[in-house]
Amino acid sequence: MKQPYGVGLTDVISWLRFPLIMGVLLTHCNLYALIASWEGTFPEWPSWLIFIFNDLYLVALPAIVPALFVISGYLFFRSQAPRDKSFFIYKYKRRVHSLLVPYLAWNTIAIVILFVRFSIIEGESYTVSDYLSGYWSFLPRIGGDPADGPLWYVRDLMVVSLASPLFYIFLRKKTTGILFLAFVILMNAMDIAIPAPGFSNTSIVFFSIGVYLAIHNIDISRIPDYIGIVTSILYIPSQFALDNISEGSAYINAAYMATAIIKITATFYIVSVLFRKNKLSPTPRLTRLCFVLYALHGIVVGPIIKTLYYHVPHNGNPAALLAIYITTILAIVALAAVIDTVARHHFPRISRILGINRE
Repeated sequence: MKQPYGVGLTDVISWLRFPLIMGVLLTHCNLYALIASWEGTFPEWPSWLIFIFNDLYLVALPAIVPALFVISGYLFFRSQAPRDKSFFIYKYKRRVHSLLVPYLAWNTIAIVILFVRFSIIEGESYTVSDYLSGYWSFLPRIGGDPADGPLWYVRDLMVVSLASPLFYIFLRKKTTGILFLAFVILMNAMDIAIPAPGFSNTSIVFFSIGVYLAIHNIDISRIPDYIGIVTSILYIPSQFALDNISEGSAYINAAYMATAIIKITATFYIVSVLFRKNKLSPTPRLTRLCFVLYALHGIVVGPIIKTLYYHVPHNGNPAALLAIYITTILAIVALAAVIDTVARHHFPRISRILGINRE
């Protein structure tokens, strides 16, 4: 399977970014779970409606966060340049502009909003250090996530990117690389993790997989048919099997990883085949929108969906609830598109700081 990179590899990865980010958005627009957190009890809705909010996007999409980490690890080492000191310095400089600066900017916006909400409107007695913790883990109200919650992924990605020389040392040889992957997978299955925000097992395991694939020139856009077809057949059954494993089971972590690997492999295979058959084409406008949509939704999804749910008459009607859900998603995508367009054309410096100019 060691071969030159496929011509369509960049297109495949680029095309996948938007549906993956939309999957993150759908996860955080889960009206059923949000109402339970607001009111302390799950509403009594039809099972088909609960399925749409809870499970439909999980069945339809690959394992979202693991797929993003695989792609990130893959792209970090995809270059054929020597992996020497200058290589890592260049990568670090790129990550400062593409990850660190936008991460700080969006979390600053979120911290200001939280300050206005908690300290000014609600009169909470949080300290300056409480709010500053929002740049890594906003402990008072959000737990282990930064102030702009979804950016925990960027935080963890920066951590594994910083440790990239270590990943390279452990993964550059095939035998030791396989042993290292087996080790981190075993640690994840046993739920053994570094007890600090920023060091998630998910980031370490799936970033490692992406790094290994890139270092050993394994082209993820040209998966052999026998692997692609089998994983495609198992795509949906594996998700339903995972859903039927009870929480807290000793097998849940292993099943989660197995399902993620099956679905990621199948997704790359299916999308690659569709590209080769000209059934798909690049979507640069949607790809360009991904980061602003991802960073923005963590700030606005709660206020938008809460306003609609409590101020638009629905009386628990399933069609009305579904309309609220869809309206929230469309409103956030539209807002992200407006911000993207305005910032790019009229505020290029702000656009760069917010990461809007990334492709």
